[in-house]
Amino acid sequence: MSLATFDFETKGTAGFVWVPPYVDGKLGHWESLPGFDSQKRGLKAVTTRVYIEHESFMPLMLAYDLTPEYGGSTEVQWELGTSFAPLFPLFDHIRAGKLLEGHGVSFEYQVWKYFCVPRWGWPEISIRQLRCSSVKCRAAGYPGALGNVTEVLPVRTKKDKDGKHLMDLFSIPRNPTKKDPRVFTLPSDAPDEWARYKNYNRVDIRSEHEVSTLVPDLPPDEQRRWFLDQEINDRGMAVDSKHIEDCIAIVEQTYNKFGTEFRELTGGIEPTELAQLQGWLTAGGVPMYNMQAKTVDATVDRLTIETANNGGLVSPQLRALQIRQMLASASVKKLYALRASTSRDGRVHDMYQMHATHHGRTGGYGPQPANLYKGDWHEPPDVDKALTVIASRSLPAIEAAYPKLGPLDVVNNCLRSLFIAGPGMQLISSDYSAIEDVVLAALAGEQWVLDVHHTHGMIYEAQISRMTGVPFQEFIDHRIKTGGVFVNGRDHVGGIFGGKHHPLRQQGKLAKLSGGYASWINGWKKFGADKYYSDDREIKRAILDYRDTVPNTVELWGGQTRNKFNRAPDGSYAPEREELYGLEGAAIQAVKEPGKAFYGNRARTIVFQMGADDCLYMVLPSGRFIQYHTPRLAPATRQWASPWELALTYWGWNTNPEKGPPAWIQMDLYGGVLTQNATGGTARDIQMHGMENVTALGYPIVMHAYDETVSEVPIGFGRIEEFEEGLNSLPAYAKGWPIKAKGGWIGPRYGKWD
Repeated sequence: MSLATFDFETKGTAGFVWVPPYVDGKLGHWESLPGFDSQKRGLKAVTTRVYIEHESFMPLMLAYDLTPEYGGSTEVQWELGTSFAPLFPLFDHIRAGKLLEGHGVSFEYQVWKYFCVPRWGWPEISIRQLRCSSVKCRAAGYPGALGNVTEVLPVRTKKDKDGKHLMDLFSIPRNPTKKDPRVFTLPSDAPDEWARYKNYNRVDIRSEHEVSTLVPDLPPDEQRRWFLDQEINDRGMAVDSKHIEDCIAIVEQTYNKFGTEFRELTGGIEPTELAQLQGWLTAGGVPMYNMQAKTVDATVDRLTIETANNGGLVSPQLRALQIRQMLASASVKKLYALRASTSRDGRVHDMYQMHATHHGRTGGYGPQPANLYKGDWHEPPDVDKALTVIASRSLPAIEAAYPKLGPLDVVNNCLRSLFIAGPGMQLISSDYSAIEDVVLAALAGEQWVLDVHHTHGMIYEAQISRMTGVPFQEFIDHRIKTGGVFVNGRDHVGGIFGGKHHPLRQQGKLAKLSGGYASWINGWKKFGADKYYSDDREIKRAILDYRDTVPNTVELWGGQTRNKFNRAPDGSYAPEREELYGLEGAAIQAVKEPGKAFYGNRARTIVFQMGADDCLYMVLPSGRFIQYHTPRLAPATRQWASPWELALTYWGWNTNPEKGPPAWIQMDLYGGVLTQNATGGTARDIQMHGMENVTALGYPIVMHAYDETVSEVPIGFGRIEEFEEGLNSLPAYAKGWPIKAKGGWIGPRYGKWD
């Protein structure tokens, strides 16, 4: 659909801090906010809402075009300091409730709603009048940024590459010099560049329009979910600003105390100067292969054992590595992100981006709520006690109260609970138990896995029992002997409450987390396989043992050769033969025979088809599709490939640093990737369905993660049972799947509560 479009250019100093002249021997200058590096300043360091609320914020210009939907193009541009008259047709368009599109339109929406309406009296605008071409692009498998997608799509009007220079010139502050004391460049200071900036603004709406016409609109279900996403971002979530400041005070005291000790030990090296530290350690007899966290942890463990065996005197090298371990915590950096992202209303807004991944999962902005440190405390009083001590802002008090924990560990354990309910409100939360494991089993038809989730739910124990032959009863007995009791007391239905996990359980968890998407030895190592297995041969044996327990999952991955490595599915030996089967086989068939549909799983709920647009579509059980652009087949060159096997590739936007910088690249497409996309995409669709359900029941959402939903309601309103009933009311295609939100809680602070 071709829609009217609009685009703001603005300026402001939010996300910068001004250092007065000569405080550090320099002229006055702008620096990053405390806790942020030099690459993360301005809007990158704060949310859109904080940026707009800042006293320095100002819209500089607005370009719009109302005529694309009528087949024409008539650009109009307003700039700061001139009459609003050029905007009157746009005002009428909005008052009439007509649609308007922008690329990343949430920014335009917030500038309009939170600045232009209250300051200048512009007409109110509804989020439901707006459409976003950026989310359309991401949903269709393209990059979301306008500059990137105009390089990928065949548009006539590319995004103006001069824009970065012009934004730096007019939209962010500049450092003054002795000859030029200005802290901002005004249009009158650089009229030629200002004219180019205005042209850049107009070029943007042309680019946006062309991109939008080439990318399919969101289906109605996804458009509805985008409105929900925007409402969640607009609502925001309250944070405990008082305790955020208390925690930061403890963090900074910790850095100062142990940073000083570190510099004294190493002769002036900073804890962040890893190359210099590596050289110092080597010179001191502790050679380090690299300075990655895993290597540091292993070296500390080894040196600690050696120290204990040699009288207990801690060497300077061991102590320096212990301090490096302590100060390397990335989690506490979220404190600074929380502070920088908190709006005047005491809430953090704009924390989510819909369709952040290829299969549709929502991503996080700012404090990244989806990957908050889980913590070791699962009872609210534990956190309340720690925050009371932290409120003293006394490092010695923390060390005295928690002698077995480092001060940063204490702070990390409180991070989640710095998100709170607003005044007069309470949080209500629940999460799905092992949703991706259930979805994978349901798509594959792995009945024993579904049976476990239908009954006791001890999937990690059941998995390792099947892999090792250790009787499942042994895992039950261990829990009971260590204080566990049956829930409901019958046949383990509902699982076991309390008790300690069997030592082998972690290996079952490892197999579940790393094995389901066809990963091999290095993939298992990413999940910590080398903690449980002594070498690659043992890891390989564990992988094969795992695969033997889930034959239907292996079938779902699919392939091109039956009896690979001369082993038939029943364990007997048979010659290899060519056959396309499972997800990989269906995808290859679809590329070979454009226009025909091929089922990827036995339940016939996943379909592949090539479109006339040279795109491979994978249709999920929900009816939503995932797109793989420009798929191509070539003879396989991988080790152990049979002569007839093919390599399938597609073009997509790379977000994996292991594959290089972000770019539009040709990527491999095989059974493991397709299974991960199908499983993650379906789990996402089920969660979104549940989120819509609880919203309709009167539980407005303020936070969500991969399997968890958190709402904020008035104190006294709502019941866990009703909330979980909404989450557990599954869409028709998932009826009967053992997907359960359970163990929910109500309270004033967020946390992983038991």
